[in-house]
Amino acid sequence: MHQNKLNAVFLVLTLIVTSCIKSFTPNIESGDLNKIVVTGQVNLGEEIQRVNISRSSPISSPEYLPIIGCSVEISDDKGNVFVLGDDGNGNYTGQIDQGYLQAGTSFRIKIITPDGDEIVSDYDQINACPVIDTVYYERKDVELNTPGKYSLGIQFYVNLDARATTSRYFMWEAYETWEYHADYPIEWWYDGVVHHVWPPDYSRKVCWKTRKIQHIYTLTTRNLTDNLFNRYELQFVDNLSARLMYGYSLLVKQYALSETAYTYWDQMRINSNQQGGLYEKQPLAIRGNLRNLTHPDNEVLGFFGAAGLRSTRIFVANVPDLPLDFSTYCSPSALRQGLREIGPSDYPAYLMGNEFGYSLVQLNVECVDCLAQKGGTNVKPDFWPN
Repeated sequence: MHQNKLNAVFLVLTLIVTSCIKSFTPNIESGDLNKIVVTGQVNLGEEIQRVNISRSSPISSPEYLPIIGCSVEISDDKGNVFVLGDDGNGNYTGQIDQGYLQAGTSFRIKIITPDGDEIVSDYDQINACPVIDTVYYERKDVELNTPGKYSLGIQFYVNLDARATTSRYFMWEAYETWEYHADYPIEWWYDGVVHHVWPPDYSRKVCWKTRKIQHIYTLTTRNLTDNLFNRYELQFVDNLSARLMYGYSLLVKQYALSETAYTYWDQMRINSNQQGGLYEKQPLAIRGNLRNLTHPDNEVLGFFGAAGLRSTRIFVANVPDLPLDFSTYCSPSALRQGLREIGPSDYPAYLMGNEFGYSLVQLNVECVDCLAQKGGTNVKPDFWPN
């Protein structure tokens, strides 16, 4: 559920920042803090529906402030009511069978907080989502702000063909997964005594990490003659990390939105994706579709929507003509005074092996444990190729 925390903090930062053309520290009124924030959407294409409820925090020290113990229910315009369970940490989930999730059906949410506030949304209608036409990538060098300097990498694109539907408003989300390695297995280690692991332990040699791309991608075809669009830019992946070294995958989710939902998310895109960051231009004032019936003057942040959803995944390996330029987390250090350089606070200390045994070279934990390299998991994802 860590991703939900990031999403909620990202949403709050985008919604409450105000600035002028010159950069400055925003003067956020106390009323802008501690607001209820709701993120969630009923998706045609998913049976488990998820809602996150939290409170806004100061922009100078953003943190995730979950609201637990809420009563949450989703209802449709046909009188059906679906109760969501409290999974803890501000996350609420519930199952809605696909038979209830039909294009043209509208949904709303009702929340009662532990303080007794009743939060409701407007109805939002599911639109039919076309199958994702194509997701692909091309080698690309992106010019940086410094003349003559380029970022080398690959650019992902999506092609949209919605001619079989009446949907005209779209949004994409992207989730990246990559494989990364520790440089050495665990073979020799020291805690006052030298230990030899044989055969070497490779259990933490290979890891995978997944994260959501914190970028909002929106598109409308309402002013186009044909309901299609080619070469819409998604994620750019540069060559300055290990993401493209051993294998990379991009999961793309395509949503068909209502016009109201599209307007909200497109304004979010404008505020969060501005060149130069959030302080370059005057942000748009963004209002969602939620309101507090108990205290009408208390603004509720966020948007509760309904959408058609399609998804696809693309894999990348061995990109031609793309040299990788990154440093690993592994920094071996010579023990010039032998093992006495290693104190109890360093235990267990890992040693480099050689053909005769071990060397007087200490390996930092990142050299032998991929889990120590900023998270990830050593459990291979089900979707990962062999």
